[in-house]
Amino acid sequence: MPTDHILDYLATTLAEAYRRELDQEENVWRTLPFFAATLALQLTVLVQLRSWLGAVAGPVGWATVVLLSVAALATLAALLFLLQSILPADLEHVERGPPFLDHVEQIWAKATSRPDATIESAAAEALSTVKSELTTQYASVTATNRVINRRRAACRRRAGVATLASVLVMLALVGVAVIARP
Repeated sequence: MPTDHILDYLATTLAEAYRRELDQEENVWRTLPFFAATLALQLTVLVQLRSWLGAVAGPVGWATVVLLSVAALATLAALLFLLQSILPADLEHVERGPPFLDHVEQIWAKATSRPDATIESAAAEALSTVKSELTTQYASVTATNRVINRRRAACRRRAGVATLASVLVMLALVGVAVIARP
């Protein structure tokens, strides 16, 4: 079994990693205003080009249809990736509350039940056992939560790329409109 100093270090490090993974869930929601603002910008562009879009014909009309279709598909992809990133996921938590206290009491009872146990040795043994078990729990649930958060982050990245593609296509559409206007 590791020494108390190693257990203290591991427990502190893993507890911090555990908290960071729990905080990542909030990061999903913090990025949503960026996507909403981008969609609002694109809708504004479409409203401004509405009359021109209805009047365009020929090769420029076909180019416009292609650009609008690509922008729509990219926007739809972005929305689907955003949906995947915010779908509920059950992050795991370390044992806490009454069940944890009951478990600690069982550890204490076991440590004090040894015939050669003193209060100091039982306290040291119980503390070491609790630290060891908490460290194991932190490691386990942090690893599980990290997998969930990485999936969410990957979906947000894909949504960002799709949104950027949609914005670029909309800029190309604006360029076509500026060049093709009489």
